Amino acid sequence: MKGNYEKQHRLALHNPYGSVVKVLDAKEDDLLVGIKNVASIPNTLMHKLEPHGFSLHTIDKKSQLAGRAVDTELINPITGHYMSGSSSGTALNVFAGINDLGIGNDGGGSVLAPAMCVNIYGFISRLIEKDRQQKAKANTDGIVAGNSLGFLARDREILFKAIEVATGVVKAEDAGVVWTDKQYPGIDSEVVEVMDANAPRGPLTEYLKETLKKCDVLVVTEGPVDLHGFGDSLFGHFDERTKAIQMEANKGYVRVCNIANATALAIPQTGLGMATLLMCESTEEKVAKLLKLSEKIEHVHDELIERYFLDLDNYFNEGYQI
Repeated sequence: MKGNYEKQHRLALHNPYGSVVKVLDAKEDDLLVGIKNVASIPNTLMHKLEPHGFSLHTIDKKSQLAGRAVDTELINPITGHYMSGSSSGTALNVFAGINDLGIGNDGGGSVLAPAMCVNIYGFISRLIEKDRQQKAKANTDGIVAGNSLGFLARDREILFKAIEVATGVVKAEDAGVVWTDKQYPGIDSEVVEVMDANAPRGPLTEYLKETLKKCDVLVVTEGPVDLHGFGDSLFGHFDERTKAIQMEANKGYVRVCNIANATALAIPQTGLGMATLLMCESTEEKVAKLLKLSEKIEHVHDELIERYFLDLDNYFNEGYQI
């Protein structure tokens, strides 16, 4: 939404979804950026983006407690359900048109799942600020891992620009060896049987690590995320009943991409909360092939959703006049 600064800035101050912590004075002609309010995102990343036409606009609300997988304080504007966490505020601010790009961090789906639940792009990679210092911590399954930084965007070209600036990686000439869970239109691939996406995170992580060694890119269909269930392990750990509800949230491979040290790109599809998920090892060569492959997957725009939520004048209609 470059060139619409006045309305984007006004909407950020209006903060209709409670997703903004702080609003900054960005450069009017730049692409506007929101950053999740966590210390693990170093300011060196924003410093890399700034000379290339990106300007920091908002500090975004994060999931309220220890990076929970569902944010019980923010609401998905489409479904009325709780937002997927924990980069939920950043996802909302991109979805609503406040920002053109969001920056979050992902330990077990915290960038990919929020992006998917509002049908925008999500991307994570260990190549982004790969030399930063961070502390690994145990997740709710007892798996110790660090986190990946990632981007959220509505526009593919804006996303690609941010990836190139942050990592130095540009798309390759070809997509290499592609394995898929089914045949996707326009993709030259080998269909393979993949592990059940609802498998426990430990075995699924090991499966993904081993599989990504054998191919350049693995492609699966994910979702619908947090549409029918409540995808949070704190909720799901109580008994078989809550576990079943957690599984209905369909957070499959997005839960383990970071833990497996994978780079992943979620491309929104027609169905609400649905995405084509591309995964590869976090090497420059394979990420370049993943980016090339992503161009072969249709970029789905929902005209009704965009007309409803991205007409920023809708947020400022005057009320009843006495």
